[in-house]
Amino acid sequence: MTVSRRARLLCTLALAGCVGQADHFYTLNTLPEGARVAPAPTIHVRLQVTIPSMVDRNEMVLNTTRNGIVILDHERWGAPLADQVSQTLARDIEGRRSDVFIGDRSFDRAASPPVTLKVDIVRMSAQRGGRANIEAHWHIVDPSAGIDTLGSGSFEAVLSGDGYAAVAEAYSRTLGDLAERLAQEVRR
Repeated sequence: MTVSRRARLLCTLALAGCVGQADHFYTLNTLPEGARVAPAPTIHVRLQVTIPSMVDRNEMVLNTTRNGIVILDHERWGAPLADQVSQTLARDIEGRRSDVFIGDRSFDRAASPPVTLKVDIVRMSAQRGGRANIEAHWHIVDPSAGIDTLGSGSFEAVLSGDGYAAVAEAYSRTLGDLAERLAQEVRR
């Protein structure tokens, strides 16, 4: 067999291996699951969330060591991760505070200026078979109450299994813990 023929055979086999692997998709979920209860919202919050560019991609990113990562080509987020984090965090906060509504500028009322909640997730990491971690800084500005506060925290959840769905579930739990803290920080 000639060298070029061997090279073509190897390329064909490599491509066949790539074609055979299916993509798997994951989403973040509001935790704990359940319906929002009672009173109508009286506090409008505008939420702005940023996440690290290293993890803000379609592919799931896991830490292999302190300084090492692996990007999983076939384990993907079902929607942009930044959007999922924002939506999950918003629904988690609303689930903990029935008097809070999180929406964009279209819901602003002239009589009551909205609370601005900026969340900067500075670290978002997970290690298969280990833990998921989120480290966040936040800034809450409530013009009607004269509140301007800064805060930060680190939130961690043990992965419940070895599968990649366990990573999504652990991130959902860490976002739930962050939402719990933020719900306490927004005025009552």
